[in-house]
Amino acid sequence: MLSNRFLIKILKKAMIMYFIELSFLIGQSNLNVLSSSKSELVLEISTTAKSKNDLKSFDLLIGLPNSFLPKFEIISSNETNHTFNLPANANQIKWINNQKVNGMNTGTLRISPLGQSQNYFQKLIIKIPFFAEKNNKASLNKAHFELLRPKIVNWSIAKDWIERSENKIAKKSSLPDGTWINFTIESDGVYRIEGETINSLLQNSFSFDPRSIMLFSGSAFGRDETYNDSQTSPSLVEVPANLIEIPMTILGESDGNLSNKDYLFFYVRGPSGFNIVLDKIKWHQNLYFNKSIYWILIPNNNTLRGQRIDTGNLINSGPFEVDYGLVFNHYEIDKINPEESGLSWGNKVLSNGASIIENVQILNPMLEANVNGSIGMIGNEKINTRFKNTNHSIALYGNNIKIADIDWTNTGPKSKDFTINAGTINEGENTFKITNQSLNSNSEPLFDYINFSYQKKLIYEKPFDFVSSLQSTDLTYKIYGSDIIIWDISDKLTPINQPILSTDAVYMKTTIPKDTLKRFYVFKTDDITKISELEIIENKKWDNVRSLKNEASQIVIGPEVFRSASSSLIDHRKESMYFSLNDIYSEFSGGNKDPIAIKYFLMWAKVNWKISPTSVLFMGDADYDYRNISGNSKIIVPTIQIGKLNSYATDDRFVAFNGKIPEMATGRFPARTINEVTDFCEKIIEFEKNMKKGIWKQRIALVADDPARPEKESFELSTGKSHTINSEKIARIIPDFMEKEKIYLVNFNEVNNSTILGTTKPAATQKLIETINSGTSIINYIGHGNSTQWAQEKLLIINENRNDIDLINTEMKLPLWIAGTCNWGHFDKIDEESFAEELIRVPMDGASAVISTSRGISVTSNIMFLERIFNEIFKDESVSDLTVGSLLQSVKTGGSDGALFHLFGDPAMKLPLPKKIIKNAYVVPDTLSTLEVGSLNAQMDNPSGSGNFVLQDAEETVSVNFYFGSEKESITYLKNGAKLSKGSFTYSNNTISPKFRVPKDISFADGNANVKFNINGDDGSEAAGSASNITFIPGLPSADVNGPIIAFLTESGRALRDNDYIKRGEKIKVKISDPSGINITQRKGHEMVLYDEVISKNYYISDKFEYDINSINSGVYIFKPDFGFDEVNINIKAWDNANNPSEAQIKLDITESDIFELKNVYNFPNPFYDKTQFTFEITQSAEISIDIYTLSGLKVNSIFPKYFEEGYGIIDWDGTDQFGQILSNGVYLFQMKAKNNLKKINFTGRIAILR
Repeated sequence: MLSNRFLIKILKKAMIMYFIELSFLIGQSNLNVLSSSKSELVLEISTTAKSKNDLKSFDLLIGLPNSFLPKFEIISSNETNHTFNLPANANQIKWINNQKVNGMNTGTLRISPLGQSQNYFQKLIIKIPFFAEKNNKASLNKAHFELLRPKIVNWSIAKDWIERSENKIAKKSSLPDGTWINFTIESDGVYRIEGETINSLLQNSFSFDPRSIMLFSGSAFGRDETYNDSQTSPSLVEVPANLIEIPMTILGESDGNLSNKDYLFFYVRGPSGFNIVLDKIKWHQNLYFNKSIYWILIPNNNTLRGQRIDTGNLINSGPFEVDYGLVFNHYEIDKINPEESGLSWGNKVLSNGASIIENVQILNPMLEANVNGSIGMIGNEKINTRFKNTNHSIALYGNNIKIADIDWTNTGPKSKDFTINAGTINEGENTFKITNQSLNSNSEPLFDYINFSYQKKLIYEKPFDFVSSLQSTDLTYKIYGSDIIIWDISDKLTPINQPILSTDAVYMKTTIPKDTLKRFYVFKTDDITKISELEIIENKKWDNVRSLKNEASQIVIGPEVFRSASSSLIDHRKESMYFSLNDIYSEFSGGNKDPIAIKYFLMWAKVNWKISPTSVLFMGDADYDYRNISGNSKIIVPTIQIGKLNSYATDDRFVAFNGKIPEMATGRFPARTINEVTDFCEKIIEFEKNMKKGIWKQRIALVADDPARPEKESFELSTGKSHTINSEKIARIIPDFMEKEKIYLVNFNEVNNSTILGTTKPAATQKLIETINSGTSIINYIGHGNSTQWAQEKLLIINENRNDIDLINTEMKLPLWIAGTCNWGHFDKIDEESFAEELIRVPMDGASAVISTSRGISVTSNIMFLERIFNEIFKDESVSDLTVGSLLQSVKTGGSDGALFHLFGDPAMKLPLPKKIIKNAYVVPDTLSTLEVGSLNAQMDNPSGSGNFVLQDAEETVSVNFYFGSEKESITYLKNGAKLSKGSFTYSNNTISPKFRVPKDISFADGNANVKFNINGDDGSEAAGSASNITFIPGLPSADVNGPIIAFLTESGRALRDNDYIKRGEKIKVKISDPSGINITQRKGHEMVLYDEVISKNYYISDKFEYDINSINSGVYIFKPDFGFDEVNINIKAWDNANNPSEAQIKLDITESDIFELKNVYNFPNPFYDKTQFTFEITQSAEISIDIYTLSGLKVNSIFPKYFEEGYGIIDWDGTDQFGQILSNGVYLFQMKAKNNLKKINFTGRIAILR
């Protein structure tokens, strides 16, 4: 009679309930889209708080009909208290970003379930009204479906609001043809180039009119544009012109000839310097390059005329005469990046209690005026603390008088303005002392910079610039000097030569507008710096990259030296093009190595190409040291460093054209050498063209850190538990046709090692490596980590003592790795490689792609993003057809944490998952008793092919105990059911019907078993599916009492016996068969085990046992002997499905595979009466013959040659001579001969006849 439990399980199968609702699980909050229309979006957020992480905010990207952020209505209910310590103002629901993304207006909504004080709302309803306007509706393209759809909550409605992009016709380059010459400068000022220097570059026959010479700068006029763009993410309206012409003066050009004594002089800016915007002046520190490039053009057309500096109009009025002006000095030398990250660079470390001295020259100051300034410091700790909140306190002294105190408590930059009273500053050298007066001995900040602004007496000693001290008036400036030139450089691109009057001094009259600063440069042409290093560029073109003729879906950017090695991947991708980074710099930032050029180029391509690119692969490594200050930087393709405190690296900003949300998919292969590029391209092409078939593509490894370490405080226990809990959330997203291999560290015993390894869990590492090597499509890890390891227990690690990557051997079953942990993809360090980088670099192994974070990420943000990724992968219980790069876009919604996730690999690669899902499969019968045979049935689109299946028991709820400190804790999760059966099969007539047998070792747990299967059609198609809701009941007792038959064979099928031999490198087939089938459940006490006597080690081999095709009774396990030994000694124990055991052991010798040997030649019996058998072993196939001789050497018989395969052989002899007569008693000789092609070997032995 069936138990009540089994009856209930059967009844459950008859109940079908339909529930349609668009919902997403975000952290411990469940988001439901209650309604979505053109007039309103209604969201419901349900929250159950089990830890403070469940109450943290999350972001949603919402499509809007226009650029205005609508006001929303919040209806909150079920207010509940909590006891968690959360930051103030964390309870806001607000818009945090508003931008247009690929033609769609969007808003990023940050949602928090928190209320006031210590409460939260278990339910929130947010109503967002829309006021749709008629727009120029766009035709949807690849970019919309791949890059927008995955992250827009209301995509089905909002897709109709995408605006058609205006067909902007790019301006053609107006640069004349001619000879291009470039030079570099390092600081702002007026410079001079001698005619002789230019003429020396040109051929004697070269004729030109100097009046046609033009001078060009990049659009940023010497500076970088990356900092302002990347840190603030403004909307990029259009790509600026690459080069802008700037005016100059050429002394002696009027005669139409550039003589050696003529010269050019002009005002240009260096990489860093003071910038003036209206009435503000601010220092700009260039963090990306140290020299600015400028270009001289000598046009082929001599009738053209270059821009020249004009002389301003003479101003008659100037009632106020002043002989002083405001001068700015800046002192900064970048030497140290204390965080080895981001954009924070300092000069000197200031130890606790120590001082540093800076001697500053202040020339011709107005001693009766105050001096203003600012000082910059960077927080730094001698020993890193958890919260980086060491107290810093700095005192600034000028000429032994205290000027300012600075106090702060973080590791970021800190600045303070100060005023130095009149009379403190000396003419000439002044001494400034900076003292670390912090009471905390852990304080070791860095001195960054110091600025001064002071009223300078306008005495000419060398070239200088000054700023007007007064505004809204006419002035007469008196400058003490003679034969000087004054240029008004207020408009930096159009300097104006100022008319002057000279008597005992030089007088310049000028008008100072309201709310505007005027800036002047005073110089003599003999005193300005001469530029002597010029480079002529032959056949210079400005439209190799900046061209309207290019078109591609994918762009690959790297150095020119990687082009050839990348060509195979370019060809493989079809609509793909490679672009040299130097060409991009040349054509989008005037040749300066300004990373913004990459963004300009990608924006240009998106707007102007007929085929708009959707993805970009950065082919090269990067680090944080753009200027190679360390001397160790090896940047090949730069990334974007964000911030000076809590900094991180991201490639998103290269493709975020209208704000922070990227509009292309990005990926990076961190190549360092040409060989690495070649290996990567070959791996991706081989992986995609010849992807291994099999059920491995339906397997996902879910790996979770344990809850007990490194958490210490009681409030941190929830963080420790969250790793397993959050992995279970991911498991619930994964559909039934996927196999979930759960590797949770809480299940594994720890080993305390007194060496540097500390506490480890080697069994967990072994299990993970075995899972990887057996094949899995995706590996997802949640837990603690750093750039080189997973988990404090060193689940995976690479360092000088251990490299777990060496253990990985996937045989090209390459997984996508998704690592939801901190820093595992920290790719921008110098001379230190992250695990993610090393993994993707492995030739023909390791990973197909890696998604991980470049910096630390919170528990809440991590699980939110992982859920989004997996929801997108398995959208609608199917498999996404998105590329890996597009998939990652689902987490890029405008929040800063989304930018931390980074793809290592090719963004155009498809997921290694089955694409077609079969949903009509079922099992007959659907209720199976133990030892009963079931059948999997489904209809196929393709008529014939082959497949594989796995029958898996129902999941079981388990609770695992662990100690947190001295307290006993537990955690509960769903444990995978055992694999009950598996097999491979063929099919025809569009129908599959493989059979399987249910073992006695089933759990009878609540829930149902299922069968997962995959199909490989003879036409090359692939599909996968599952049949669920299988119920098991106890069967009748079995009459089978015999265990399986175990036999050993070579790969070629030769039977092996004890003391036989195999060749070195040869594998052993262990054939196991039984009428009841083989038990592969790995239930305790019924494991399939191989014991290796040579190394004294057990191996559990059920997972590696494979049934013969279309068989439920027999199969094979392949054993690979250790090549380092000369023998094999293994014992196999196996059980059948009726739980009957068998054991078999074999001892073998290992021989070198290239030696032709005749071994173990015997005859038995010896002496013999009427017949005997010659037995032997041959190491290669050969013809065997035997000659019989008397002791005197007379041949009495020959056994004619017979062909034998390598291995064991037998030849019978009846004791007669060549005429058939019985030989007389006595001792005879025999010679066995083996012939193999040109090789011959003999063996001679004795044989006796005794009758």
